[in-house]
Amino acid sequence: MMMLMKVQWTFHELPECDSTFLEARRLPAWSAVNAITQHRGRGRFNRTWFGEPGGLWICYNVPLDVESERNWGLLPLVAGAAMMQALSPYGIPGLRLRWPNDVMVGRGKLAGILVERPALRMASIGIGVNIANDVAGLAGRTQDVAVRLADLVPHCPSVHDFRAELAEHLAEVFTAFCEGDLAAVTPLLDAAWDRSVLSEVETDTTRYRGLFAGIAEDGSPLLRQSDGSILSIPGITVNRLTEPQA
Repeated sequence: MMMLMKVQWTFHELPECDSTFLEARRLPAWSAVNAITQHRGRGRFNRTWFGEPGGLWICYNVPLDVESERNWGLLPLVAGAAMMQALSPYGIPGLRLRWPNDVMVGRGKLAGILVERPALRMASIGIGVNIANDVAGLAGRTQDVAVRLADLVPHCPSVHDFRAELAEHLAEVFTAFCEGDLAAVTPLLDAAWDRSVLSEVETDTTRYRGLFAGIAEDGSPLLRQSDGSILSIPGITVNRLTEPQA
Protein backbone atom coordinates (compact mmCIF):
# COMPACT_ATOMS: atom_id res chain seq x y z
CA MET A 1 0.00 0.00 0.00
CA MET A 2 1.39 3.37 -0.98
CA MET A 3 1.54 6.21 1.51
CA LEU A 4 -0.77 9.00 0.46
CA MET A 5 0.98 12.12 -0.79
CA LYS A 6 -0.61 15.40 0.21
CA VAL A 7 -1.06 17.68 -2.78
CA GLN A 8 -2.90 20.96 -2.54
CA TRP A 9 -5.59 20.39 -5.12
CA THR A 10 -7.82 23.30 -6.10
CA PHE A 11 -11.36 22.12 -6.81
CA HIS A 12 -13.89 23.88 -9.02
CA GLU A 13 -17.47 22.66 -9.16
CA LEU A 14 -19.95 23.71 -11.83
CA PRO A 15 -23.71 23.13 -11.77
CA GLU A 16 -23.49 22.08 -15.42
CA CYS A 17 -21.19 22.22 -18.42
CA ASP A 18 -20.73 20.68 -21.85
CA SER A 19 -17.44 18.99 -20.98
CA THR A 20 -15.17 19.14 -17.95
CA PHE A 21 -12.24 18.78 -20.39
CA LEU A 22 -13.10 22.15 -21.92
CA GLU A 23 -13.28 23.76 -18.49
CA ALA A 24 -10.11 22.10 -17.18
CA ARG A 25 -7.91 23.28 -20.05
CA ARG A 26 -8.26 26.83 -18.72
CA LEU A 27 -6.87 25.87 -15.31
CA PRO A 28 -3.33 25.11 -14.08
CA ALA A 29 -1.89 21.81 -12.91
CA TRP A 30 -3.18 20.42 -9.61
CA SER A 31 -6.58 21.89 -10.38
CA ALA A 32 -9.69 19.77 -10.79
CA VAL A 33 -13.09 20.66 -12.18
CA ASN A 34 -16.26 18.62 -11.79
CA ALA A 35 -19.81 19.23 -12.91
CA ILE A 36 -23.06 18.13 -11.33
CA THR A 37 -24.42 17.66 -14.86
CA GLN A 38 -22.25 17.16 -17.92
CA HIS A 39 -24.06 17.45 -21.24
CA ARG A 40 -21.41 16.33 -23.72
CA GLY A 41 -19.11 13.99 -21.86
CA ARG A 42 -17.25 11.46 -23.94
CA GLY A 43 -15.15 8.36 -23.70
CA ARG A 44 -12.72 6.71 -26.08
CA PHE A 45 -13.59 6.83 -29.79
CA ASN A 46 -15.86 9.80 -28.98
CA ARG A 47 -18.46 7.57 -27.37
CA THR A 48 -21.07 9.49 -25.40
CA TRP A 49 -20.70 9.53 -21.62
CA PHE A 50 -23.91 10.44 -19.84
CA GLY A 51 -23.18 12.77 -16.91
CA GLU A 52 -26.31 13.05 -14.79
CA PRO A 53 -26.61 14.32 -11.19
CA GLY A 54 -25.33 11.95 -8.54
CA GLY A 55 -22.17 10.84 -10.36
CA LEU A 56 -18.64 12.19 -10.34
CA TRP A 57 -17.77 13.84 -13.66
CA ILE A 58 -14.34 15.36 -13.19
CA CYS A 59 -11.03 16.33 -14.80
CA TYR A 60 -7.83 16.35 -12.75
CA ASN A 61 -4.95 18.39 -14.19
CA VAL A 62 -1.46 17.03 -13.53
CA PRO A 63 1.90 18.55 -14.46
CA LEU A 64 4.14 16.92 -17.05
CA ASP A 65 7.87 17.13 -16.48
CA VAL A 66 10.41 15.89 -19.01
CA GLU A 67 10.01 12.23 -18.03
CA SER A 68 6.25 12.08 -17.57
CA GLU A 69 5.81 14.13 -20.76
CA ARG A 70 7.50 11.35 -22.69
CA ASN A 71 5.17 8.70 -21.23
CA TRP A 72 1.96 10.67 -20.85
CA GLY A 73 0.11 8.13 -23.00
CA LEU A 74 0.38 5.70 -20.07
CA LEU A 75 -1.66 7.96 -17.79
CA PRO A 76 -4.94 6.01 -18.29
CA LEU A 77 -3.18 3.08 -16.60
CA VAL A 78 -1.85 5.35 -13.86
CA ALA A 79 -5.33 6.74 -13.24
CA GLY A 80 -6.76 3.23 -13.29
CA ALA A 81 -4.33 2.16 -10.57
CA ALA A 82 -5.34 5.21 -8.52
CA MET A 83 -9.02 4.35 -8.98
CA MET A 84 -8.43 0.83 -7.72
CA GLN A 85 -6.59 2.21 -4.70
CA ALA A 86 -9.45 4.58 -3.92
CA LEU A 87 -12.05 1.82 -4.26
CA SER A 88 -10.08 -0.86 -2.44
CA PRO A 89 -11.34 0.01 1.09
CA TYR A 90 -14.93 -0.62 -0.01
CA GLY A 91 -14.31 -4.33 -0.63
CA ILE A 92 -16.32 -4.57 -3.84
CA PRO A 93 -16.49 -8.17 -5.13
CA GLY A 94 -15.51 -8.53 -8.79
CA LEU A 95 -13.81 -5.12 -8.99
CA ARG A 96 -11.22 -5.03 -11.77
CA LEU A 97 -9.65 -2.99 -14.55
CA ARG A 98 -10.26 -3.54 -18.23
CA TRP A 99 -7.30 -2.39 -20.31
CA PRO A 100 -6.65 0.45 -20.68
CA ASN A 101 -9.21 2.70 -19.06
CA ASP A 102 -12.35 1.09 -17.63
CA VAL A 103 -13.19 0.16 -14.05
CA MET A 104 -15.45 -2.86 -14.09
CA VAL A 105 -17.45 -4.87 -11.58
CA GLY A 106 -17.87 -8.23 -13.25
CA ARG A 107 -19.19 -7.24 -16.68
CA GLY A 108 -20.69 -3.98 -15.46
CA LYS A 109 -18.93 -0.64 -15.90
CA LEU A 110 -18.45 1.49 -12.80
CA ALA A 111 -16.07 4.15 -14.13
CA GLY A 112 -14.22 5.28 -17.23
CA ILE A 113 -11.02 7.23 -17.80
CA LEU A 114 -9.87 9.41 -20.70
CA VAL A 115 -6.67 11.48 -20.85
CA GLU A 116 -5.97 14.53 -23.00
CA ARG A 117 -2.98 16.84 -23.22
CA PRO A 118 -4.21 20.45 -23.46
CA ALA A 119 -0.72 21.93 -22.97
CA LEU A 120 2.87 20.83 -23.45
CA ARG A 121 3.49 20.46 -19.73
CA MET A 122 0.04 19.42 -18.52
CA ALA A 123 -2.35 16.51 -18.90
CA SER A 124 -6.05 16.40 -18.04
CA ILE A 125 -7.28 13.11 -16.61
CA GLY A 126 -11.02 12.87 -17.16
CA ILE A 127 -12.84 10.40 -14.94
CA GLY A 128 -16.50 9.49 -14.75
CA VAL A 129 -17.73 7.43 -11.80
CA ASN A 130 -21.26 6.14 -11.33
CA ILE A 131 -21.89 6.86 -7.65
CA ALA A 132 -25.59 7.55 -7.02
CA ASN A 133 -26.75 8.68 -10.47
CA ASP A 134 -29.61 6.98 -12.27
CA VAL A 135 -28.02 4.09 -14.14
CA ALA A 136 -31.31 2.26 -14.76
CA GLY A 137 -32.16 4.97 -17.26
CA LEU A 138 -29.01 4.14 -19.23
CA ALA A 139 -30.17 0.65 -20.16
CA GLY A 140 -29.71 0.17 -23.90
CA ARG A 141 -27.94 3.52 -24.31
CA THR A 142 -24.43 2.41 -23.40
CA GLN A 143 -22.11 -0.28 -24.72
CA ASP A 144 -21.63 -1.80 -21.25
CA VAL A 145 -24.17 -2.30 -18.51
CA ALA A 146 -23.67 0.55 -16.05
CA VAL A 147 -23.32 -0.19 -12.33
CA ARG A 148 -23.10 2.35 -9.51
CA LEU A 149 -21.31 2.53 -6.21
CA ALA A 150 -24.52 3.11 -4.25
CA ASP A 151 -25.72 -0.38 -5.18
CA LEU A 152 -22.41 -2.06 -4.40
CA VAL A 153 -21.48 -0.84 -0.92
CA PRO A 154 -23.57 -0.38 2.25
CA HIS A 155 -22.07 3.02 3.06
CA CYS A 156 -21.69 4.88 -0.21
CA PRO A 157 -19.46 7.96 -0.11
CA SER A 158 -20.77 11.30 -1.28
CA VAL A 159 -19.55 12.67 -4.60
CA HIS A 160 -17.44 15.24 -2.75
CA ASP A 161 -15.89 12.67 -0.39
CA PHE A 162 -14.98 10.32 -3.21
CA ARG A 163 -13.66 13.23 -5.27
CA ALA A 164 -11.21 14.03 -2.48
CA GLU A 165 -10.26 10.38 -1.85
CA LEU A 166 -9.54 9.83 -5.52
CA ALA A 167 -7.51 13.05 -5.75
CA GLU A 168 -5.21 11.91 -2.95
CA HIS A 169 -4.59 8.52 -4.51
CA LEU A 170 -4.12 10.01 -7.97
CA ALA A 171 -1.46 12.40 -6.67
CA GLU A 172 0.37 9.54 -4.97
CA VAL A 173 0.27 7.10 -7.88
CA PHE A 174 1.10 9.81 -10.41
CA THR A 175 4.12 10.92 -8.37
CA ALA A 176 5.35 7.32 -8.12
CA PHE A 177 4.96 7.02 -11.89
CA CYS A 178 6.97 10.20 -12.50
CA GLU A 179 9.75 8.98 -10.23
CA GLY A 180 9.88 5.36 -11.35
CA ASP A 181 8.05 5.02 -14.68
CA LEU A 182 5.34 2.40 -15.16
CA ALA A 183 7.37 -0.15 -13.15
CA ALA A 184 6.44 1.80 -10.01
CA VAL A 185 2.75 1.30 -10.76
CA THR A 186 2.92 -2.27 -12.09
CA PRO A 187 2.35 -3.98 -8.70
CA LEU A 188 -0.93 -2.11 -8.34
CA LEU A 189 -1.95 -2.97 -11.88
CA ASP A 190 -0.96 -6.62 -11.54
CA ALA A 191 -3.54 -6.96 -8.77
CA ALA A 192 -6.23 -5.17 -10.77
CA TRP A 193 -6.78 -7.49 -13.73
CA ASP A 194 -9.06 -10.51 -14.03
CA ARG A 195 -6.81 -13.03 -15.76
CA SER A 196 -9.72 -15.35 -16.64
CA VAL A 197 -11.50 -12.90 -18.93
CA LEU A 198 -11.59 -13.74 -22.62
CA SER A 199 -10.47 -10.66 -24.54
CA GLU A 200 -10.35 -9.63 -28.17
CA VAL A 201 -7.83 -7.04 -29.36
CA GLU A 202 -8.39 -5.30 -32.65
CA THR A 203 -5.71 -3.46 -34.64
CA ASP A 204 -5.92 -1.96 -38.12
CA THR A 205 -4.89 -5.26 -39.66
CA THR A 206 -5.51 -8.10 -37.21
CA ARG A 207 -7.87 -9.34 -34.54
CA TYR A 208 -6.35 -11.31 -31.66
CA ARG A 209 -8.19 -13.39 -29.06
CA GLY A 210 -7.06 -14.92 -25.81
CA LEU A 211 -7.21 -14.64 -22.02
CA PHE A 212 -6.03 -11.28 -20.74
CA ALA A 213 -2.64 -11.83 -19.10
CA GLY A 214 -1.66 -8.34 -17.85
CA ILE A 215 0.58 -5.74 -19.44
CA ALA A 216 4.10 -5.62 -20.84
CA GLU A 217 6.74 -3.23 -19.51
CA ASP A 218 5.50 -0.53 -21.88
CA GLY A 219 1.85 -0.97 -20.89
CA SER A 220 0.87 -3.01 -23.94
CA PRO A 221 -1.78 -5.71 -23.37
CA LEU A 222 -0.74 -9.35 -23.12
CA LEU A 223 -2.95 -12.23 -24.24
CA ARG A 224 -2.53 -15.88 -23.31
CA GLN A 225 -3.07 -18.02 -26.39
CA SER A 226 -4.71 -21.46 -26.46
CA ASP A 227 -1.27 -23.12 -26.59
CA GLY A 228 -0.21 -21.30 -23.42
CA SER A 229 2.08 -18.78 -25.12
CA ILE A 230 1.89 -15.08 -24.26
CA LEU A 231 1.32 -12.58 -27.05
CA SER A 232 2.16 -8.89 -26.60
CA ILE A 233 0.25 -6.48 -28.83
CA PRO A 234 1.91 -3.02 -29.03
CA GLY A 235 -0.49 -0.67 -27.25
CA ILE A 236 -0.02 2.06 -29.84
CA THR A 237 -1.51 -0.25 -32.51
CA VAL A 238 -4.60 -1.25 -30.52
CA ASN A 239 -7.87 0.25 -31.71
CA ARG A 240 -9.94 -1.43 -29.05
CA LEU A 241 -10.06 -4.28 -26.58
CA THR A 242 -13.40 -5.96 -26.00
CA GLU A 243 -14.56 -8.86 -23.86
CA PRO A 244 -16.86 -11.05 -25.95
CA GLN A 245 -18.88 -13.71 -24.21
CA ALA A 246 -17.12 -17.04 -24.39
